[in-house]
Amino acid sequence: MSDPAVTTAWARAFIDELARAGVEHVCLAPGSRSTPLVMACARESRIRMWVHLDERCAGFFALGLGKTTRRPAAVITTSGTATANLFPAVIEASHAGVPFLALTADRPRRFRGTDANQTIDQSQLYGSFVRESLDAGEAPAGDLRGIRELAAGAVAATGGMDPGPVHVNFPLDKPLEPVELGAEPEADGVSREPVMDQSGAAPAEDEVRAVVAALETASRGLIVVGPVPDPQTAGPAIRDLARATGFPVLADPLSGARFGEHCAANVVVAYDLFLACLPDPNLREVLEPDAVIRIGGAPVSASLSAFLSDLAHVPQVRITSGHYWKDHLSVASLSVRAEVASFVRAVTEELSSHPSLVSESSTPDTARSWCEQWTEIDRAASQAVLDFRTSDAGDAFEGDVLAAVVAGVTDGTTLFVSNSMPVRDLDAYAGGGKPLHVYGNRGASGIDGIVSTVAGIAAAGVAATSDGGSPIVAVVGDIAFYHDMNGLLAVAEHQLDIVFVVINNDGGGIFHMLPIRDHEPEFTKYFATAHGLDFRHAAELYGIPYRRVEHPSGAADALEEVLAGTGPRILEVRSDREQNQRSREAVGEAVRRAVSTLL
Repeated sequence: MSDPAVTTAWARAFIDELARAGVEHVCLAPGSRSTPLVMACARESRIRMWVHLDERCAGFFALGLGKTTRRPAAVITTSGTATANLFPAVIEASHAGVPFLALTADRPRRFRGTDANQTIDQSQLYGSFVRESLDAGEAPAGDLRGIRELAAGAVAATGGMDPGPVHVNFPLDKPLEPVELGAEPEADGVSREPVMDQSGAAPAEDEVRAVVAALETASRGLIVVGPVPDPQTAGPAIRDLARATGFPVLADPLSGARFGEHCAANVVVAYDLFLACLPDPNLREVLEPDAVIRIGGAPVSASLSAFLSDLAHVPQVRITSGHYWKDHLSVASLSVRAEVASFVRAVTEELSSHPSLVSESSTPDTARSWCEQWTEIDRAASQAVLDFRTSDAGDAFEGDVLAAVVAGVTDGTTLFVSNSMPVRDLDAYAGGGKPLHVYGNRGASGIDGIVSTVAGIAAAGVAATSDGGSPIVAVVGDIAFYHDMNGLLAVAEHQLDIVFVVINNDGGGIFHMLPIRDHEPEFTKYFATAHGLDFRHAAELYGIPYRRVEHPSGAADALEEVLAGTGPRILEVRSDREQNQRSREAVGEAVRRAVSTLL
């Protein structure tokens, strides 16, 4: 048995220090063992609490909050298997570089390794996926300095150059209910400024000059940008680098350099389609660069990754802030781990202040000619896609849905794209340049927790402003939507302004792009996995307005009507997997023909 007054003061000191360090949101699922932490949060006016019935939803909701605020939201769970339900969100936060706090209540240490109910080994539970794994220990009497320092250190460890999740485990003994305290024990602790470093270290001059030196002989350079943790700051920095070098930019939708007013004129958007035309020797000769600058994580495009993999003989500089910074393609000649925006700005400044570092062969005329080759091919490929989509011969397919979403939303809209096909279709068919805030869970690229992540992003906006604005639009596949339908409870309860565009092709449409599709009957039974679900019933369960169209051709008109509403709503777009794959192949062939005429 513990002294409830000591536990109460201890828990309140920890939560008070979290608030002082900048934590504004706490997500929780109900449980008994976490009572001291929950009651301390309930008493803290600087923290907004978000209640979930499902720990996995709570974890991804906190992930969404962290994505958009770039500050950690905390998740509180009770002990036992409840803690394990945070693991998917912890993994995504780790790989995506999102600040995140997992606060897990635990049974007292004396129960570890015994048959005590709801007791598992929670120490080091999340392994290498957390930046720190901390144990709060037993609540001590008197001195609260230690628990305050633990809280401040945990928050600091979620940020800096390597943001990510931190786990704090709390062994808590009964009685768990709070005892009201006088002012004196609560005030115990240390007075300090909030500790949180989001800026990272200043770029190292030797690394900056090494990157610039790698460009000395480049007259046909490429800038390839993948997903980055903070696209809103990275995008403008990449624009300035593109202007300084004159190189074409192949920008992933989640890079911050694809959608926005700051996007440079030399941004290429249809690369996924025309790079798939390789290994056409003529096209390969035209497009082969003599240097590549790779920024951020791995792009979603498989054809772009294959193109980069074949360029092992070309100098490739890789700049990333990611915790997992090694090059999976094993072709980078120079890798730099740094905060992306500040490092790219430093490289641009070095190029601008020392133009002699770039060789005479890299004149504005040669760079312009090289960039024009890429943009001309890009325009031809994009026009081929548009011609197919608007012709009577072209059957509407899922790529049309993403194009309709980008065309239909207003400037400044927040767009979330789910994994599997939606993010790939946004990359291939939806162009770029329109100022949008685009998010996705591309850290580990799972389909779990999508609805809750979007809800967390929307909740951050609700907490920050009350002036309305455009809704968040989330394009989600049917399996991903099914996987996190529990997340709709928070969406409905808080009336979050979200439009879910659910593309329902009755199963795993992405598998039609793989060779396994030729193996029947196993393919349909074990991979395509048709489910026959009608998501109208999910909408009715949570009281969310619902609209359905039977074909992708109806998506644009239906979306226009749905966007006019407020609060949560669901637009289900039905699609046929077989027909969709035929249309994708037809688009690919149209692009191949269009590009071939230029060579």
